[in-house]
Amino acid sequence: MAIELGAEDFRDVMARLAASVVVISARDGAGFRGLTATSLVSISAEPPMVLVGLERLAATRDAVVEGKAFNVSALTRSQEFIAERFAGRAPAVAWSDIPHHLGANGIPLIDGCAAWLECRLAQVHEAGDHDICVGEVESAVKGSGEPLILWDRAFWTLR
Repeated sequence: MAIELGAEDFRDVMARLAASVVVISARDGAGFRGLTATSLVSISAEPPMVLVGLERLAATRDAVVEGKAFNVSALTRSQEFIAERFAGRAPAVAWSDIPHHLGANGIPLIDGCAAWLECRLAQVHEAGDHDICVGEVESAVKGSGEPLILWDRAFWTLR
């Protein structure tokens, strides 16, 4: 017998799975967009590919799809404030307020991260209220610092 699972119940269960915290950035006609995500997954090593789930109504999702590219900045424990800002739980984010540099594709990469990826959008798949955006990784750089982890709706570190 199946039990009906409500959206909040599902969120409660999924909150029990630890996830890395990243900022997805993209460019559109108005400038740069960005959002905090915890759904980044490596799906292929040859060619190197990742996927990220982006809410269909998000301006960053539109910029990713229209610009056919996105970057990933894997945040460190000391960058919790950046995660909060790009998640919309802190004052509005302006890229000029965030230490960053532009990748080879002209899209922001946040300074001081644990890792960075520059991706070309390869596929988009509808999935409920999100789109699964598959990116072919064109550049991957390892940074330093303890990763920022989201678990049970709170930020954690590995130490």
